[in-house]
Amino acid sequence: DGLDGLNKLSSRTFDAVVADVQMPNMDGFTMTGKIRQDPRNQDLPIIIVTSLASDEDKRRGVEVGANAYITKGAFDQKVLLDTLRRLV
Repeated sequence: DGLDGLNKLSSRTFDAVVADVQMPNMDGFTMTGKIRQDPRNQDLPIIIVTSLASDEDKRRGVEVGANAYITKGAFDQKVLLDTLRRLV
């Protein structure tokens, strides 16, 4: 739930955000954009993990502020963990 995630982010500190694009109440693109609007979160690593694999979707993820965009079709837990280590 993107709205729930955004609310939790405003109530405490996190080292990173891992989000899907397709979530109830607020999609991951919108949530990422709203996170980036808050100056306190400008450097917070955001990783989108999603089944949406088109170039347009990837481009949109970067445009709204995601640091990484991992598609579920090519998902490997090691890639996610390596990405988190690199960004955090």
